[in-house]
Amino acid sequence: MRSLLVVLIAALAMPAHAQSLSDAYNQGAALGQTGNAAARSQINGSTAQSTVPHYTTTAPEASYFGSTGLGTSASAKTGACARGRGAAGGFSDQACKAVDFSQTNPGRRPNFSITPNDPLLTRAKTITADPQAIAGNLAGTYSGCTVQTVTRPDIFETLVCHQYRTMEQLSCQKLLTVQVSWSNNCTPGTWFGNFWVNTWGNGEVGYRYAGVVISAYCQTGSTVRMRFQAICTETPCSGYAEIQVNATSGAVSPQVFTNFIGRSWYTTDLFNRVDYKGGGCTAEQCSFTFCTRYEVEYATCDESGCTTTQINATRACGTYRFTRPRNIATVTDAWSNQCAALEARLP
Repeated sequence: MRSLLVVLIAALAMPAHAQSLSDAYNQGAALGQTGNAAARSQINGSTAQSTVPHYTTTAPEASYFGSTGLGTSASAKTGACARGRGAAGGFSDQACKAVDFSQTNPGRRPNFSITPNDPLLTRAKTITADPQAIAGNLAGTYSGCTVQTVTRPDIFETLVCHQYRTMEQLSCQKLLTVQVSWSNNCTPGTWFGNFWVNTWGNGEVGYRYAGVVISAYCQTGSTVRMRFQAICTETPCSGYAEIQVNATSGAVSPQVFTNFIGRSWYTTDLFNRVDYKGGGCTAEQCSFTFCTRYEVEYATCDESGCTTTQINATRACGTYRFTRPRNIATVTDAWSNQCAALEARLP
């Protein structure tokens, strides 16, 4: 076998030139066919079984054929061998030894270096320099070849490639969608507030009181609408009025409402007038002042004559403050970036 290897190396080292390429191919084919008869007789169903030790036609690995993936089977085999198979050293355990070696060899492979004077290199140079001195002349074996020594210098070639990106004129849009929704800070069309101007008491259940209760109407615009009505624990108790004034100036003021009467218990808290004293609103807040008042004129007479007495007494005042009814705009911005794909291409 060693002699045959040397002969093959020598044959590869010496270029062979036939008269033409087709003649060389035909002569090589004829030489190969001379050994077909002897080789064919050795290939049959029982040759491998009688020649290869431990040959079998039912190897477990045959099940891998046609599998879509070998990862699971390979992992199972590696795990089975790692648990001790192959340690006994028998011939049947050589497969596991090979598996174990493939797993552990990367960490166990020895490091070595080959110097220019190593026998492997010096002997190889001797063979390539003069193959015929080592292998002998092939002319006695194959007369179609001639021995030639050909020296060809190294060929150096410089290759250049260019990569270009085509200039493109692209455009995209970033769209902003603005949505405006409107709401109110009070429920439109309803009264709110219930502010008390008390001539007496403070309105608790079980106690005597007298006065007026004031509410505002939920409407937007340049005017403010308010209502006020009498509240008291003694009769007579009556009176109701509405007023609509300019939100900025509070006009018209002062204004007197005379259709009111009420008291709690004491004569001194009796009232029969409600005075609107004015007020106004800013963009956010409103404030308006109201008073209850008692106004009367009566005469007393005796033997000397009659005397007229006037009473004009303010009973109580209060300023009604509330948040001005208004529309509230809520703005929601929604961006649609259609340039994201192009922006990702920027350096």
